[in-house]
Amino acid sequence: MSTQVIMPEPRGSQINWSQLSLVAVAGVAAVSILVLLGMIIWMSLRTGVPGQASDYSLRNYSAILADPYTYKVMWTTLYFSAVTIAVAVPLGFIFAWLVERTDMPYKAVAMSLLSIGILFPTFLKAMGWVFLLHPRIGMINIFLMQIFGLSQAPLNIATLTGIGWVQGLTLTPLAYVMISAALKSMNPALVEAANVHGVSQWRTLVRIELPLIWPALFSAVIWMLTVAIAAFDVPGVIGMANNIFTFSTAIYYMINPNEGLPRYGLCGAYGAIMVCVSLILMIPYFRALKQSHRYQIISGKSYQSRPVELGRWRWLAWAMLGSYFLLAFVLPLLAIFWVSLLPYVQAPSWQTLKVISFERYTQIAFDSALLDAAWNTLLLMVIVPTAIVIICLPISWIVTRSRMRGRLVLDAIAFLPHPVPHILFALAIAYLALLISNVIPLYGTIYVLMAVYVVCWISFGTRVLNNSMIQVHRELEEAAQVGGASTFRILSKVIAPLIKPGLIYAWIWTSLSAYRELTMAVFLSSPKSQVLSTYIWGQWHGGGLGDAAAIAIMMIAVMAPLVTTFWIYARKQQQVASAT
Repeated sequence: MSTQVIMPEPRGSQINWSQLSLVAVAGVAAVSILVLLGMIIWMSLRTGVPGQASDYSLRNYSAILADPYTYKVMWTTLYFSAVTIAVAVPLGFIFAWLVERTDMPYKAVAMSLLSIGILFPTFLKAMGWVFLLHPRIGMINIFLMQIFGLSQAPLNIATLTGIGWVQGLTLTPLAYVMISAALKSMNPALVEAANVHGVSQWRTLVRIELPLIWPALFSAVIWMLTVAIAAFDVPGVIGMANNIFTFSTAIYYMINPNEGLPRYGLCGAYGAIMVCVSLILMIPYFRALKQSHRYQIISGKSYQSRPVELGRWRWLAWAMLGSYFLLAFVLPLLAIFWVSLLPYVQAPSWQTLKVISFERYTQIAFDSALLDAAWNTLLLMVIVPTAIVIICLPISWIVTRSRMRGRLVLDAIAFLPHPVPHILFALAIAYLALLISNVIPLYGTIYVLMAVYVVCWISFGTRVLNNSMIQVHRELEEAAQVGGASTFRILSKVIAPLIKPGLIYAWIWTSLSAYRELTMAVFLSSPKSQVLSTYIWGQWHGGGLGDAAAIAIMMIAVMAPLVTTFWIYARKQQQVASAT
């Protein structure tokens, strides 16, 4: 019996259609990113509304540079960002140090509380703080005024400092993640040497540990700054109603003015400035990461990290973490739930307990507009992550597995949506949709939301899949090539099963992000393409605070099991990775 050996096709004998299809998918994604970024610049050089004849000039830049309001917005944004960083980075460092460097009990619970806080919608937390500390309707202020007979509210969250405080609380888990990774990988040899020589824990922290992880701290500060400059949720919920505008909310107001037409040209000029600032801030960020190796020392298995003994202070550590979780999540959530049960905002008392009712929940359950928003949200949660995986898989394969020219350029383009504020991509695709509305009526549809979500989260998907593919050895891939398997078959049958955890992780994370996203949705949604976040936004700014609170509670109730599922899966994957 003779056996037939299948030899691989000689290179260059015919067109490799599988590789060509992968390059086509990656190319379309890269072109989409560049087109939307170019659209912002193009928009800034024109005046009038989309489709209207206009020459190209720098008049929009001249207008914003000559307007004192621009510098007021700039100062407001910088002050808000500084308060955000002053809250998020120190808290993130303290919690990271407690978890990674001390013997604080129940560390798994601590990490879970900090990780879960990242996933819940930021704008809902901001709503809760309005119900707690607004000078007119804040329940804590109402309670204090009644108890002490005050004529004015003693606390006011509707200030620039208050907005930065709330934003800082919401970004603390992100700062914790960034700093804890540096503390975890830091070699403890110098710390052990300091302990042997009797150096105090405080002096060791200040003189040894902080200098060793300063690149991570500096990177966290830069990253928090870029996030704060682009933040929309908290400034939009708390600041806009009190005439406090940052860059993002100022752009929103220009697109949705109380009078007159939208000023797309000025928005484009603002957007171009924000793009430049974000990209410039990435230079010191990457330099800090590149220089981090200079602060490492030779490591080995002989050096084991000995945790700092907290002694009686361990319960103070938990008191700090518990207080943070109470302020950042529990109190805002309880405030939203309480308001959803009342006809109007009232402080808790025995009298108000008599008027609480679940009537709002029964009413909104049959709201057709809300059901349509829920359906649109479900579509986004399924289609967007699926598209992300399908698009990012070829990009990551080209970047990490192929030898194609330009793969590093492709990787850089795929990363661009990460530092650039997503609000600008939403602005660009809205302008583009208006330009082509006569040919393809996409403006105001759910498809525009899908497109911008996919473009903006390509960077996240490629980062996750790049890391997963790098860990896969080339032996199985080379064996499949010898057997004559096509590139597409190797990718789908060999590589994809091996990086399945990364694919699932990226899918679940982007699905949750699609569920909670407000910034891009509020710029692009229309009455026919409402999602849950924009529906709550409309109720909030329309004066329906109780209805907005009830829908927010329903949104959190649906999201809780999704977040729990993601957390359990992530923990299992972390345990598997640490075991191997």
